[in-house]
Amino acid sequence: MIDRRRRALLAGIAGLPLAGLPGCGNEPRFTEVGFSVFGQLWTLRFADTPADQVTAAVRSAEAIVEPLYRRLHPWRDSELTRLNRQLAAHGEATASPAIRELIQAARPVFEASGGRFDPTIGGLIALWGFHRNGGNVDDAAITPPAEAALDDWLDDAPSLDDVRIDGEQVITANPRVQFDFNALAEGFAAARVLNAIESLGVTDCLLDSGGDLYTLGRAGGRDWQLGIRDPRGEGALGGVALSGRHALCSSGDYERRLTYRGERFGHIIDPLTARPARHNTGTTVLGRNPTIADGAATALMLLSPDQAGDFARQLGLDGTLLVTENGSAWRDAGMQSAMTAAPAGRPIDWHTL
Repeated sequence: MIDRRRRALLAGIAGLPLAGLPGCGNEPRFTEVGFSVFGQLWTLRFADTPADQVTAAVRSAEAIVEPLYRRLHPWRDSELTRLNRQLAAHGEATASPAIRELIQAARPVFEASGGRFDPTIGGLIALWGFHRNGGNVDDAAITPPAEAALDDWLDDAPSLDDVRIDGEQVITANPRVQFDFNALAEGFAAARVLNAIESLGVTDCLLDSGGDLYTLGRAGGRDWQLGIRDPRGEGALGGVALSGRHALCSSGDYERRLTYRGERFGHIIDPLTARPARHNTGTTVLGRNPTIADGAATALMLLSPDQAGDFARQLGLDGTLLVTENGSAWRDAGMQSAMTAAPAGRPIDWHTL
């Protein structure tokens, strides 16, 4: 289970005024500003927001996201890699409040997924080679691990159940525990950004973290109009109108993968099998907690449709959908209520979770 450097969602804002230009009549004025972190574009789209607030909000967002990503990088030298080395060598290490918060935030997703969402499997992700390349790779770059190596890893696999927090200390008896928070980091950072810009007086903003969408307030006098990408095509599965604070997060096997001798291996790894997820090709989650929604979208990639409903209920999600590898589309009652049909796209026969 690792992060998706994906473009899983589309901001469905066609027909609204261009960023930075005044609307016509009662149309809101939008200002859109972006910044890049490790090659990933974060964008904030403000509605009817004074220029000084926009400037302060963007500066605040950059000051949160970039340092946090540097501290949590799972393979370049960072606070996280240093903590992982300490855990491997000594079984305990002092952790910053952010890392302790992420460990605690992962717990409900870990439990609801039956252990399939597990941030302690950084060593397994490295074994597959995804720590050596941030995007798609082919057989000229790396090869999949040998079956024997994966079976050996499973013999003494780490788990979040091997970890406890005592004050500022993270403690484990399993030296294979190696944290990788990429499946939570975007949502965690987004929550901090929304809190910060709201404290500056911003009331209406759409935050795009490079695919996942987080809303604050409204798009002027209307809801934010968002679209959910079809993981099996270029179109959209449907649209969602949101106001207030919401997270619309998605995951899929279409952005990062290893291709070896014509076979494609997705980047989301099931810790219970040590092999890539095979159930689904794309998932989307609607929720109120950005960190939980971000992690839940990844965890759903590892669950079958008959497991997804209970998973969503345990986490209190507002809506979930998934598209299986055979193209079957599933959604729960919450997502069915929230979604509107896409104006164009492939015909979809929805099943109910």
